[in-house]
Amino acid sequence: MTKTKKQAPDIGDEPSNDKVPLSFALQWPAIKLGQALVNVVDGYKKLFKIGPSDLKSLYLKKYETADRKGENWKCIRWMQKVTAIDPDDPDSFYLLGVAHEKGRDRESAIEAYEQAILLKPDYAKAHYRIAIQYLAKRDFKTAVELLEKALAIEPDSSELHFRLGVAYDRLQKHEKAITHFSEATKIKPDFLKVYKNMALTYDTLGKHKEASECLRHALELEETAI
Repeated sequence: MTKTKKQAPDIGDEPSNDKVPLSFALQWPAIKLGQALVNVVDGYKKLFKIGPSDLKSLYLKKYETADRKGENWKCIRWMQKVTAIDPDDPDSFYLLGVAHEKGRDRESAIEAYEQAILLKPDYAKAHYRIAIQYLAKRDFKTAVELLEKALAIEPDSSELHFRLGVAYDRLQKHEKAITHFSEATKIKPDFLKVYKNMALTYDTLGKHKEASECLRHALELEETAI
């Protein structure tokens, strides 16, 4: 008996209705997973195309969020990233100093503030914040030097005059302390802390009448504030 030769299907023939091979069915989840991974990789590629200025803005927003939540260690981390991206921005180093200061790391705070001043020598706020660290360390001489530099930049600052008054008082230079306390009250007449400190300095000088006058004024301000 002669066997009939099976003819090969023509290119134009309809595909057969054979079932999908089992091996292909098993591969299908892997194929879908592979596509998902491709999408993730494409997402990361887009992320890496973000420019330095965009990243800086992103990290600053994260810093602000962490600061509102009181998450100080996160504030430090984000500002370290910002200063790494833009090492020429004095404001970023100032904010890093503030974060370190809130974390009670005075030395790191001073280092960050000093970098801000290196980039911007007339940065009065940075001089002031370093001075506050030295006041806390009871290094009043260094604090005075820094506060005087800040005051030369912002001569109409009542806060700087007040802090100078405190520093000079601690150095037993009471007359200079009174001078700065008085200047602070001229700029800000309702500066309650100034009158209280000035009263103590006048009392140390034996000027009890002036001390009483300062205390009277302080009491008036407290009553007004209630």
